[in-house]
Amino acid sequence: MKNMTSSFISSIKLSCLFIVISLTTACASTPEELALLDKSFLLYEHALRWQDYDVVISFHKNEHEKLTESKRKQLKKYRVTSYEVVYTKVESDHKSATRVVEVKYYNEDYARVRDLTLNQQWEFDDKKMRWQQANPLPPFK
Repeated sequence: MKNMTSSFISSIKLSCLFIVISLTTACASTPEELALLDKSFLLYEHALRWQDYDVVISFHKNEHEKLTESKRKQLKKYRVTSYEVVYTKVESDHKSATRVVEVKYYNEDYARVRDLTLNQQWEFDDKKMRWQQANPLPPFK
């Protein structure tokens, strides 16, 4: 019985070691694009929460023009109170990702909290070495 218990414990130790080595190897081989994607997700969220729309717009590849003063003033009325990631999927080529985010925000003029679901489509630009959204700016109302 003691020999069986010892063998069982050795098997568990060996299994744990295998899992640790597998995880370490998997983390070490994570493409640079994924690390940049995580940073982009975080920067985008922070910029949206802190109303830094120059940064927000820089993540939208189809928003080429600079933010006009009137558009900036209009956007500054919106305050994001909650930014909750519901779903994230990165494609196997590590060049595109989908993220669904639930946003709660309010317009300072009306003080009514609204819900907004953002279906973000992210694409990696090999030339610029950065992630960008294919979506327009969030449609705050």
